[in-house]
Amino acid sequence: MENLTKTPFIPIDVSNALRIDRPKHGGDVSIAVFRLLRLVVLEDLFGPAAAAQAYLAGKKLGARLGLHDIEQFVALCQQLKIGDVSIETHDDLFKVDVHECVTCAGMSPVGRPICSFEGGLVAGAIGSIYGLKVQAREITCIGGLGDRTCGFEVRVQR
Repeated sequence: MENLTKTPFIPIDVSNALRIDRPKHGGDVSIAVFRLLRLVVLEDLFGPAAAAQAYLAGKKLGARLGLHDIEQFVALCQQLKIGDVSIETHDDLFKVDVHECVTCAGMSPVGRPICSFEGGLVAGAIGSIYGLKVQAREITCIGGLGDRTCGFEVRVQR
């Protein structure tokens, strides 16, 4: 660990992170790996603050994707297998539903919403696309609360 602290920090850009050269295993990774990192390790490291950390990570990523319209975001979520996303717009409110959510679909309900990463991702993308300051709140959750979708209200902050 000592050597890591002496290494200069060089940010990794999105396009480089998405370059994959794995001839034997390909580009797909088991959802289990993502869930173990997101739901087990982050919560072990940060406790109750894990949700806020995951939200901020998602929001930063969503803003850095360089998307130009909401259809690109929906298509990207499909391509990356985050889930099937539908978005409705109502004045200063976006209603977003994620079917087959990567974080929680198939889990037994745990009694609380758990898809804060997706909420942040949605907020970051919508904020970046429309040039707005927004905040997302998870109102339904498949694996967290036993709902049919993971649903988010994304409100414009004035």
